[in-house]
Amino acid sequence: MRDVALPLMRAMIIAGLLHGGAEAASISAGPQMRTYVSGTGSDNGACTASSPCKTFQAALAMTLAGGEIFVLNSANYGAVTINKAVTITSEGAVAGILATGGVGITINAGAGDIVNLRGLDIDGGNSGTNGIQFNSGRTLNIQKSTVRNFTNSGIGFSPSVGTSSLVVSDTMLTSNGRNGLLIAPTGSGGVNGALSRVVTVGNGLATNGVGIFVYGLGSSGAVNVTLTDTVANNNYYGAGAVSAALMVRNSTLTNNAVGVQSDQGAVVRIGQATLTGNVIGWQSANGGLLQSFGTNNLSGNQTDGVASGTLALQ
Repeated sequence: MRDVALPLMRAMIIAGLLHGGAEAASISAGPQMRTYVSGTGSDNGACTASSPCKTFQAALAMTLAGGEIFVLNSANYGAVTINKAVTITSEGAVAGILATGGVGITINAGAGDIVNLRGLDIDGGNSGTNGIQFNSGRTLNIQKSTVRNFTNSGIGFSPSVGTSSLVVSDTMLTSNGRNGLLIAPTGSGGVNGALSRVVTVGNGLATNGVGIFVYGLGSSGAVNVTLTDTVANNNYYGAGAVSAALMVRNSTLTNNAVGVQSDQGAVVRIGQATLTGNVIGWQSANGGLLQSFGTNNLSGNQTDGVASGTLALQ
């Protein structure tokens, strides 16, 4: 009996040591291409699937440039400042960021960096300033997200050097104090923007703000933005452009004080859009041009407004 027990005890001790060593190695693992966060995780963990981190900021520190952060379950993952190319992905879970008194996501990435955000619910609690603030980087892609209750803008996109791209799809921007989305480059910054299936609701009602505002007056770079299949409802201005080019296609702008405005040298082109229930359907001012392809439904506003000109269909 004794001869059998001793080898068994030795095997158990060795197995325990090996397990402990593996666990220690996992916790001390360095940055990886894929990391994970969980509401029950710990920022002292390795950010692996079996030992997830608790916040986006801790996971970002453990993620190699160009890597991915995966959300395992619904929780609040805290504000994060992004300084490199990264993807944050949530599918089937609510990846919450509660950003009271500040910014939810700040992006200070490199000139060639691409940042992808998917499946986020960013809430300012009526005291946060901006939901997402992009200052630098090559491209920002936002999908299937909600940004709400910020005192300034849901999304602020303000590159200062070079031309940056903004792509937003299947996203709601609601109840933000000034703008749902503000595109306003500075310095020599330029913007190429493509927005598809974006819904802006209840933004800027007390501040004459805009659901989607494209502002190019603060930059020497070109600003070109296209809205497709987008809805702007019950904002102060639905969509507006200042010193920029804005294309609005197959979109609905309803129940705003002004559906669409072109101001200060902007060129706004509109086709296959519906503008109804607004105080003013569309208007231009201060040298702005509002050009129609003649395929729009402009009716049922208190004042429909008059386009600057009509564009021929090609």
